Amino acid sequence: MDKESLSVAAMLMALREDIQAENTLIASRVTWYVTSQAFLLTAYATSWGDGFRWQAFFHHVVPLAALVLSAVIFASIYAATWAQDVYLREQQSLVHQLKSKFQLSDSEKIAIEVYERTMVANRKNPAGRVIGGQIHALVRITPLVLPLGFSGLWIYALVFAPSIPG
Repeated sequence: MDKESLSVAAMLMALREDIQAENTLIASRVTWYVTSQAFLLTAYATSWGDGFRWQAFFHHVVPLAALVLSAVIFASIYAATWAQDVYLREQQSLVHQLKSKFQLSDSEKIAIEVYERTMVANRKNPAGRVIGGQIHALVRITPLVLPLGFSGLWIYALVFAPSIPG
């Protein structure tokens, strides 16, 4: 396998970089989303002040815009998590193929074993129990649930907010 080693190593690193790129996309989208929601909530709360003009706009359009934004960001975060899962499956498949279909030198076997131990699905707790899948699922909670939570808040604002006086 010596002649293919560089290309195999390059493939493994490319997959790892793609997985990390999706992590970065998810994190930046969540940061952007929370910042935008804070801005919209501040505008909405400020619009309830006495003498504030355009209350009707802020009490209806801002929540609707926030709901649309929540739907868009949820879709983009879901897409990034889906893409990341595809890369993780591809990574496992490639490692499996390397181990089963190629004649590996001792040093290559060690390198693949080390790489395999650092894959998300194979991460272990201090007691040696594999918990990578559980950690991966827990990490997904915030980016996927946050838009749903804010959507609930905005629906509540649209449906249950008191009427605007005057």
